[in-house]
Amino acid sequence: MPTPYADLARILSTPVRRPDDLDSLEQFFNRPEVRAFYAQCQDPAHTAANLQACAALLPDLHPGRASALALLCGSLVEDGADPELLYACLQSLLHEWLRTLRPYCAQEVEADDDEVDEADRKAWTDAQEKLDAMPAEQRWGVEALQQSVDVLVLPMMAMLMRSRCNHQALIADADLMALLYAMATSNDSLPFEQLHFLWLASRISYVDELVVVLPTSRTGFVARAHGVNNTFHAFTLLQILIGEHAGALKVQREIAAREPDMDRDSADFQWLQAGAFADGELTQPMLWAWGEAALRDNMAKHGRPVLIALETEEGTKRNWSGFNGAIHDAQAPSMTFTRYLTEEEVTSYLA
Repeated sequence: MPTPYADLARILSTPVRRPDDLDSLEQFFNRPEVRAFYAQCQDPAHTAANLQACAALLPDLHPGRASALALLCGSLVEDGADPELLYACLQSLLHEWLRTLRPYCAQEVEADDDEVDEADRKAWTDAQEKLDAMPAEQRWGVEALQQSVDVLVLPMMAMLMRSRCNHQALIADADLMALLYAMATSNDSLPFEQLHFLWLASRISYVDELVVVLPTSRTGFVARAHGVNNTFHAFTLLQILIGEHAGALKVQREIAAREPDMDRDSADFQWLQAGAFADGELTQPMLWAWGEAALRDNMAKHGRPVLIALETEEGTKRNWSGFNGAIHDAQAPSMTFTRYLTEEEVTSYLA
């Protein structure tokens, strides 16, 4: 007797030759075979094995069907299934699909813009010409793949935000990162609605030992950063910690009260990178910690990322907004105080 998986694989493996051969997502999830497979997956005795079977099946499916099945698997992960069983397969599919679509993606260039780089102008012209010259049948395939990418983002986010291992795999793939950046942030010819969420996810950092040095008071501490959007987000979370430990850290200035997810915030310190100090003296006052950068990308010293919180009389007129909110329900951003630095450690980080 056929199993729910065998029935599902059979209906999803039929040829796709025209648009009518593909289901809408509503039609897909209403298919009896899909409903039966999903019902079996909800039984913990079958969940892992079925997800592993999907990992073997997905690369052989039409992207429209593969992304729909991935979406089903993502809902299982949201209900508690292992987020790592299927993730590598989905990342591989995304890489392949983006590579296929890359020639059609470019940032718009105004015809009368004389200051634009000629390489950017050529990229825009080439992408437009490729799309305009494409036969209707091929254009349908490209648009179907474009839609499949957007659907695939949703289950990938569910798996990324629940596994640091998955997140590390994403950011370690330099070629995929380059494709994501170009196609999610600088693409007007074949735009995506959801892909930017994966780019935002790639900017998130998990840092087990983040060193914060306060040179004015010759103090500091170590914190653990979990799911932090970028360095601006880290400033907000760290300023909360500094306020909570102001006495022990010998902070002189008043630290404003704030919420972790507040939309707008400002700097209570001049936030610098590790190289701003040498031999205990400020030598590069303009070596700021770049707010939009990933927290993990700040300069490191002694094997740990370092941020310097310099107290100044007037403070630093630096504000940010729109960076502190979680991008996914499972992100759970936090900054946890670990311990104070010793005097010797403070000296070594300012050396």
